[in-house]
Amino acid sequence: MEQKDTLLKSLIALKSAHEEASKLISEITISAAKTAKGSDTLPSLTELRRYKQALAVAKLHASQAEMILADGVLPRIPAERVPKSVYLQ
Repeated sequence: MEQKDTLLKSLIALKSAHEEASKLISEITISAAKTAKGSDTLPSLTELRRYKQALAVAKLHASQAEMILADGVLPRIPAERVPKSVYLQ
């Protein structure tokens, strides 16, 4: 049950980060469209950095959700089958 709650919290955080990134890219796109029509409204460096940060946060939460899902889906190796030493060539 704890894994399920952690997954749900991670997915909620992912959705929130995705919405923030979507909002920011919309603002940047609107600024770019206005610029293309002759306006002097260029997207600001701050907007681009905030968008980049929002994408990083979304990526983090997506990775967390992926790890939680993989942990529940992949079969666990019994302790007696885990090799004691690993031979690397």
